[in-house]
Amino acid sequence: MAKAPSLADAFGLYRRKLGSVPNGQDARGVDIVFLLALVGTLFLLARKWRAFWDADFTDEDRRLATQSAVFVVPPVVVLIHELGHVVGARMVGGRVLGFHYGLIEGAVSVAGGLSAAQTWWVALAGNLAGGLCGLALAVLGARAIRLPRVLRHVLILGGLLEVGFHLVLYPLISLSARFGDWQVIYDFRATPGLSAATAVVHAGALVVVWRWYRTTLRRTLFSVDHAVDADVARLEAAAAASPHDAGPVIELAVLYARNGEVSLARDTLEAGAANPNLTGPAVAGLHLVRARLAMLEDRWNHAYVSAQAGLEAVGGGMSDDGGDEVTQRLWANLGLALSSMGRAEQALAAFAHVRPPIGDDPRVLYARAMARIELGDRAGGWSDLQAVIAGLPPGDLLRQWAEAQLQGREPAPPDDRDRPSYARRTKAPPAPIAGV
Repeated sequence: MAKAPSLADAFGLYRRKLGSVPNGQDARGVDIVFLLALVGTLFLLARKWRAFWDADFTDEDRRLATQSAVFVVPPVVVLIHELGHVVGARMVGGRVLGFHYGLIEGAVSVAGGLSAAQTWWVALAGNLAGGLCGLALAVLGARAIRLPRVLRHVLILGGLLEVGFHLVLYPLISLSARFGDWQVIYDFRATPGLSAATAVVHAGALVVVWRWYRTTLRRTLFSVDHAVDADVARLEAAAAASPHDAGPVIELAVLYARNGEVSLARDTLEAGAANPNLTGPAVAGLHLVRARLAMLEDRWNHAYVSAQAGLEAVGGGMSDDGGDEVTQRLWANLGLALSSMGRAEQALAAFAHVRPPIGDDPRVLYARAMARIELGDRAGGWSDLQAVIAGLPPGDLLRQWAEAQLQGREPAPPDDRDRPSYARRTKAPPAPIAGV
């Protein structure tokens, strides 16, 4: 009698490899822990049932929906995964001798006598069933726009987690532990042709799912979570109708960023910058927003590249003073990025193009002060630091850094007595140098 490796085998062996349980022990411990999490989630759902399903999708609803995607969806998909092994065995004439289901793991025992190809199919069938089930859930959540938003969130996120598990995590667990479904699926000695074909399809599926998520599903999940479907559709339509206008693209990126999706904002701006219809001042303004966003993320090199691209779009180069506000701000952000990268001389060259009122921005003054001091111009640097102090109210973090620089020290750690002990900071946050 041979046992077809399954989800339980992978979990059990992976845990034994870590040394937490001895060989031969089942996965009841995992089931118990998961059962407690599942019961807790169901209890919260029952307690907040009406508020959870109403039209107001709050942050608390979103957290509970995410919890449901993590703890309620997997038991369903695991059952389908194990049933897939059963169906796969019967399709090739195999005899199922045992079936075990334990919420987060399971096992199917199949009588011996199957060929290598048949055993490959039995191992693959469960993963096909589980992966396709996860994909179906994600597609349903994305397409069924009349469903409640909380349910769409659960379906999309839960489905994605299951697709990711079956395409990435479980194969890694199985192959690294040298046991489980994928050890059979990718047994190139026993089934070289089938294993090679599986590898090609597996890689293609990863690419397709990743591109779907990056180009469509991530935006759909954002719209579901924040109820901005109409705004997103309006701005996307405006961008398509006016390919020479950067305004809708910038507005859409700002919408994403304000709702916490900085990566979506970044991708939106990158796509807009690649649009050949945007030229001159239009694309320069878009590059300015890219530079500001990169500065907020401490991505200095990206900020530099974006600011330089904006200057080139308006013919600024490195020698033209420029006169409009966008050009001035591009020079300022170029200087901020260079200063943050430790390129003091180039930063001062960029700041030389910046005039008031932008040149009087405390962030510009502080960055210019640091560049001047680094190049030995202590008097000029101190003058800029004093201007920062004069222009900001007491207690402002940037003012504290300017004061500390004048005194040759770092600012004192913030007063975190109201925070838990593990969250208290032992030093001041970095000087807040964001884009201007």
